[in-house]
Amino acid sequence: MNIRKRRGTAVAVGTLVAVGLLATGCSAGGTGSSGAPEEGPVLGALSIDAPSGAGSGYDQTARAIEQVLTSERLAQRVQVTNTEGAGGTVALAEFVGMSSPDDLMIGGLSLVGASITNDAPNDLTELTPVARLIGEYDVIVVPDASPYETLQDFLDALAESPGDNPIAIGNQGGYDHMWGGLLAQDAGLEATDVNFVTFDGGGEALIALLGNQVAAGISGYGEFADSIETGELRVLATASDEPLEVAPDLPSIADAGYPDSALVNWRGIFAPPGISDEDLATLEEGFATLVESDAWNEIRTTNGWSDEYLDSEEFAAELQEQTESTRQLLEDLGLV
Repeated sequence: MNIRKRRGTAVAVGTLVAVGLLATGCSAGGTGSSGAPEEGPVLGALSIDAPSGAGSGYDQTARAIEQVLTSERLAQRVQVTNTEGAGGTVALAEFVGMSSPDDLMIGGLSLVGASITNDAPNDLTELTPVARLIGEYDVIVVPDASPYETLQDFLDALAESPGDNPIAIGNQGGYDHMWGGLLAQDAGLEATDVNFVTFDGGGEALIALLGNQVAAGISGYGEFADSIETGELRVLATASDEPLEVAPDLPSIADAGYPDSALVNWRGIFAPPGISDEDLATLEEGFATLVESDAWNEIRTTNGWSDEYLDSEEFAAELQEQTESTRQLLEDLGLV
């Protein structure tokens, strides 16, 4: 998958054969009309690590998974934890040493980029991909009182004085940084000329924006959605070259005159390295059932996430390709 100009496409999940037990001893049962198992949870007592702070896209995804696995009775219980630091590479370094299939982690394009930019000793290809789940597009926003009414207004000011127009992003080398680098190119700048300010989580970035500590912010739509709806933040453009389904009135990057700068994020679920084929099959069944459920699709639609489901085998192949294409993009932007 080329990470640039990728549109979300719904993928139908085929009928899955019930498989054996997780290490917890939880058996896979049949499913009813709601997608929930009739005989008991498919999955055991899970721990899901979001490799960033509260309010981040990883955190939102982990807690959405927790909500649906619980409400649909797909897991015995679910606990979400947050491990902050270095764009998710701190969590990754800890996770590669785990072995239980009940320990899971959220990963995505930002973590691919952060691993490369930070020259981290580990990357997501060392883990066991279970399922790619969703895609999300960034937005670039300014406070309502900002003098910048359009993206072009901001890019013109950025070109004139990049240091005086700091931009809040999630982490060095992550999705926000990559798209910010593309916008810098649109302003005739190198990405390294721009004053990008990193925050570990959308909540911290939002505080900085509303406190006028930064001129603009780049993050996933879901992280800024409430403040966009209340009018506290103004969207200059989305990273999509088409209107967002969740907010079709927002200007797309194509509307702003820069369709080649479209870029999509994705997030998925990972298990530790070396789990058994039987355990992986059980995890795949649980998450395939999750993405088919009405509860999941309602949350996904509300958050503006596209359906980017891939099973474990497809996800593993895509991840290898994307790691290389991300490295190339970061090199093109001068970020590595």
